[in-house]
Amino acid sequence: MTLNFDLTAVRNTVHNTLRTSSSSAGFSLRDQPVADAFVVLTAPLASDAFHQTEQMAERSDAAVLDGLRLTLDRLRALWWAFEPLLDEKEARIVRKRFKRLAEIAGEPHELDAACDLLSRARKTCSRVGPVVRTLKGERREASMASCVSIRKANVDLLLRRALADARRRLEARTEDRTLEEFARQRVSLADETLSKKEQRATRMKHVDAKTLRSIEEAANKLHCLLELFAPVLERGHRHAIDHLADAQAALGQLGDVLASEAVVRRFGSSLDDKHAVDQAVRWLGKERRGQSRAALKRLRALPHGL
Repeated sequence: MTLNFDLTAVRNTVHNTLRTSSSSAGFSLRDQPVADAFVVLTAPLASDAFHQTEQMAERSDAAVLDGLRLTLDRLRALWWAFEPLLDEKEARIVRKRFKRLAEIAGEPHELDAACDLLSRARKTCSRVGPVVRTLKGERREASMASCVSIRKANVDLLLRRALADARRRLEARTEDRTLEEFARQRVSLADETLSKKEQRATRMKHVDAKTLRSIEEAANKLHCLLELFAPVLERGHRHAIDHLADAQAALGQLGDVLASEAVVRRFGSSLDDKHAVDQAVRWLGKERRGQSRAALKRLRALPHGL
């Protein structure tokens, strides 16, 4: 297996590509072979992931971890987009690994969200103070533990192997579709998937956490693809990105509440003050109901049929 992926050379190619596109009307990403387009789209994200994991060797920073989580989510979206042209079994394995690493990187964010939410709750729920103090202590431990786990996972090696395998597979294929046609088909499929999940949720009397997380993941995937494929899609997709951003913000707020409930239940057992934990859970349950209604309203307003 070759790991000959020269990230510096690829970065230079990306910069030259962008420079050429602004100075020459003849150049367009849509004119590139699919294998080259994959490298151009993936290289900046891989570079970000390498840089973020390098930073973890020096400090345990929740902001860096959250940045890596977002980068890995975008890489997962790209691997899903190109999956029909790759070894599908291997592509799914790569996406699962990216997802697991993103979950590890996101653990401190869940504690941050719980601390922020319950700090607001203290204005009306005076007894949640011990819960907030406990979670703040756990947050520091979680950041260090996540950084250690990420460093042990050898993200750079995983990425280099995945990139090299994907490029080799793409170069071996004969792909008749242009990148524009391919991108439009994958974006349409991602949009259809989100629409089906949203319609299913609107028919449910009570939308559970698993369903909402599934919808949020589908919305994130579609948003990532719209942004990554923006150079080859019609400009009209810009309004879809804006609508998705609004829906994602609502889903993100709901996701923070759901994660906070789970965090409080997980760490609440270490507290002697059961009443403080119960009050925190009740307050978060009320927030969840309100955020759930807001998120579903945003989703119903999404334009589909991209």
